[in-house]
Amino acid sequence: MGNIWVSAWKQFDIAGKFIIIVLVLLSFQSWYIILEKFFYLRQVEKRNRMFESLIKKGKNPKLIKCPLSSILNYGIELRDEAEDKSLDMYLEKAFIIEQGKLERQITALGTIATISPFLGLWGTVWGLFISFQNMVASGSSSVGVVAGGVSIALVTTIVGLAVAIPAAIGHNYYREKVVNILERMEFFFPYILHYLKSFSDRTDN
Repeated sequence: MGNIWVSAWKQFDIAGKFIIIVLVLLSFQSWYIILEKFFYLRQVEKRNRMFESLIKKGKNPKLIKCPLSSILNYGIELRDEAEDKSLDMYLEKAFIIEQGKLERQITALGTIATISPFLGLWGTVWGLFISFQNMVASGSSSVGVVAGGVSIALVTTIVGLAVAIPAAIGHNYYREKVVNILERMEFFFPYILHYLKSFSDRTDN
């Protein structure tokens, strides 16, 4: 199997090698995002749960760095300027900011999953074109000549799919995970509003 990859690489022209290099770079980028989002979102979930527990117990949760804490701190900074009715709007703005942070780079996974098969197909079509050109130049139309060129050309399709499949799985998984986190955060808004009101009462007294 290793000889196939080495042989294909040697027989590719500059365009074919360029496509393979781009696909390999996209693969590294995809796996970096997948691993980074895994640890980041796991930490967010853990710290959000700690924040929720402290809020419900009436303790100070401000030292915990998490999206819910950022929303609370944003509300504390604006509590004197905002009326009770407009405080919801300010918190919603903070929520949108945190949503953007949670969704960061997930779109990149979707883009990689979309373009990688097309890059692989492009390499395959180009490889077939070169293969037929060589067949015409050599004057040979034997099955061995055509089959060899086709097998080499299909390498880019295989690589493109190998890059796209993990990226597509990661994109769909993290998209769903972020939606679940955001829904839980939105459900917790009344607790944050109650804490802000009690915090304001304590500071006034």
